[in-house]
Formats: sequence, structure tokens, C-alpha cells
Amino acid sequence: MWKRHLCASCAVFLAGALWAACIGDAYVDVEQEPPCDSTADCDAERTGTQCIDGRCRCPSVEEESCCEPGAEEEHGDPCKRQCRPISECNVTRCEAPRDCPKPVDPRCGEALCFAGVCRLALPEQLPNQRRGDCTTLRCDESGQLVAELDDSDVFNDENECTVDACAQGTSVYHPKEAGDAEEGSGYCDGEGHRVGCLSDEDCGTPSYACSVSGRCVLEWCDNGIFDDASGETARDCGGPCEPCRAGQPCVADSDCIEGVCGPDMLCDDADCDDRIQNGAETDVDCGAPSCPACDAGLRCHAHASCKSGVCEDGTCLDPACDDGVKNGDEAGVDCGASCPIACPLFISGKEI
Repeated sequence: MWKRHLCASCAVFLAGALWAACIGDAYVDVEQEPPCDSTADCDAERTGTQCIDGRCRCPSVEEESCCEPGAEEEHGDPCKRQCRPISECNVTRCEAPRDCPKPVDPRCGEALCFAGVCRLALPEQLPNQRRGDCTTLRCDESGQLVAELDDSDVFNDENECTVDACAQGTSVYHPKEAGDAEEGSGYCDGEGHRVGCLSDEDCGTPSYACSVSGRCVLEWCDNGIFDDASGETARDCGGPCEPCRAGQPCVADSDCIEGVCGPDMLCDDADCDDRIQNGAETDVDCGAPSCPACDAGLRCHAHASCKSGVCEDGTCLDPACDDGVKNGDEAGVDCGASCPIACPLFISGKEI
């Protein structure tokens, strides 16, 4: 139901009309969807309604007929009805900001009382965005923090041989085609790795050959013979040749693919407590999927490599109250505990 002004001296009423041309002190209820025989009865040009099923109704299900917010306070006429978005119709009247509901999430601004109508002053862009997580945080009309997929928010893995992209909110890295690396020296092998060569010609001299892993090694490193006098620790590996696989003989860590020459003088697999950066580790004994995450200041190739959940420019960052991640002593994303903004209330374990 909605209201319009009536007065003793102006009692004009046309059946099916939405508007009255009189002003008075009394209010009476009239139908929100008056009956009609045609759209002409609805004053469609002014109200936006159409005659649908015998009633003057808004043609869009996302709109409803309501007064202009603040019309009563500004113009003395509460019945400037038009088809408006439902969110504009469901307004709360106020005299001061204290009369207005606050945003659901304190990070989404504050409540204002503007022209007698409650409004939310929402930030155009939230500061607490984690770069490169394929999502963007924003505030909806109720002041609730929501995350939306953002394919432009790409994480840079600092590997010039991959094409970084987002897929359904997840970072993906597609190998570039084999060829020259765009930056510095070297080549991309077509599998996402930068190598020293793709063919023997890339090594620049007949005395060197390109190994299977893309290294320029002495030609005799690929002759199928154990040349211990030339520095090999096993056949065609170790010393000046390709590093050896786990289980093969070694005399130094550099002789082994994983960088670990065990006490038995055999190459060993990488371990998360061997005090060496090896295997898939991004720094010493951390950052690999099977190892602990790295502390702030250590190297990283992904957010998951860091205890704070934030990797920027190849380095793990300290937890912060504007990094878009729940970390440190925070009770929620960038809120509670030592952060200046309180977290939303929780009811039955659900954030509201």
C-alpha cells in the first residue's frame, strides 16, 4: 500500500489514476497497483508502469513502483511514483546517521542520513586487495564484503617461459613455445623451463653439445662412457657434465640434480631439513608443496609459498591489515585483533 495527499478543497479522483493534483494534511492508503483497462490508464510516460493482467505494474521484475527517495522531505510530495530498482524503493527514513543500519561489514564504509533517507557510503575500491589471486573484493549494496572472479588479477610467477593467466579463480601457467627467452640469455624449452640451449648449435663451439636437460656440456659428456679422469662421478654425469640422479655416485652437492650428495657419496632426494635450497623449494627448506611455507623476507614463486599467504615480487611479505588475507593474529580478512577494523558479527558460525 502507498499514500497520497488529499484535501477538502481538492477531492478530484479519476478511477485507475496513480497521481493526485492536490495537497493537504491527511494521508489515505491507495492501491500500489491500481486496476486498468489499458496502459493509457497508468500514465505510463510519467510512472513507467504498464497495464499487465488488469493492473498498472512495472514491466521489469527487478523494479517496483515507489516514491522517489526523499521526495517527502524535499518536495512535500511523497507520491512521485515511478518504476525504480527495488533497492531504491526499500529505503529507511532517518533524521541522523544513528537512525540508519550500518553496513554488514565494517570494512564497507559507513551509514549516512541524506535528505532524510538512509544511505551507505561504500568505498569505490577496497584497499585490502591481494594482488595476483584472480579475485577482486568489493562491497555489495548491503555493505557485505564479497569476492568476485577477476581474470585480469594475474599472478606473475617471474618465469619468462610461462604465460600467466587465471582460470576460474585459480592461477595457471601455460608454457611458452620453444625458442629464445624474451629477457636475458637462454631459451625456453617449450615445457615452461629456461634452459641454456635447444640444440648443439646453440652452444657456439663443436667441443660442446646440448644435453637432454638443455645444458651446454663437453661433447664427451654424452659418449655413453664413464670418463672419471675427466671429472664425471658416474657415466655421463657429475663434474662438468649433467648432474646425476638420486642413487648415483657423487663427490659434491653440485654433482646431483637435487643438490644433495649424501654421506654415502650417493646423490640423494631433496629433504625439507637438509639446510639446502633444492628440489621445488623456493628458499632454504621452505616453499615447496611438501615443505613448510616460508617466513617473511624469503623467496617465493606463489602466495602458497609464504606463511603470510602473500608473495609479491618474488618475496614473502609480513602479515598486514590491508593485504586481503586472513593472516597473523587476525580474526578475519584484515579485521579483528591488532587490526583497526572490527570483524562482522557471527551468528551460528556464519558471518553476517
